[in-house]
Amino acid sequence: MSTNSIRLAEIPIDGNGGLVWNRLHSEREDVCEALLKEHVAGSEAETLMQEMSKEDSIRAADWHRELLQARLRKIDDALDRLMSGSYGDCSKCGKWIEDTKLEFDPAIAFCISCWEREQRQNEQTSLSGVALETLAPFDTIWARTHNSDYRILLLDPKTGRALLEGGQFAEPVEGVVYGSTLGSSTFKVGWIGVGLRIEFWTNGTIVSTSAVQSVRVEHCTLSDPLACMSVVH
Repeated sequence: MSTNSIRLAEIPIDGNGGLVWNRLHSEREDVCEALLKEHVAGSEAETLMQEMSKEDSIRAADWHRELLQARLRKIDDALDRLMSGSYGDCSKCGKWIEDTKLEFDPAIAFCISCWEREQRQNEQTSLSGVALETLAPFDTIWARTHNSDYRILLLDPKTGRALLEGGQFAEPVEGVVYGSTLGSSTFKVGWIGVGLRIEFWTNGTIVSTSAVQSVRVEHCTLSDPLACMSVVH
């Protein structure tokens, strides 16, 4: 859908706020349209869906719908903050969120410090792990499962697109990180958690790992993020 579908003249906010409003509303229309169609957008994704088994196709469709619904909630929350005048402030501590992170994702609600604090609390009180949306492009997730070690180089944390290596992936392959599962009753979209199995979508099928034993993140600190893709650990 065209990003010009909403004219700035129709937006009740001036200046940069109007540009952010326009960007959020444009993405919101795209998400709503995708939910109505209930299919994975893009011809390449549709081809992969057709190559899946019926069971995998249903699981992928459910995951995609849940991901879209979660994104819609984030966008609506960001629009509310924009109208109330609190946009750009962390929803937990009130401090300003870094401009670079807002540019990458205008719907982001928390600063890095609060995300890290929440993750530490999760480790102490409940499930330990990492949320993909807290990371940046080219950050690397190292996950040790019961059977294998995996290296997950994030290309787009919002969608879960990544380069996968380890386990049955002898060579790096591109795929999508769905999240973690403990079975049909428990599934956490966009989350890699200790004690759960990671689910990937690659080569037209869903791959589930053995239970995760530990997970850690390496942030890309090189001046050229693309150089992180070539680092050998």
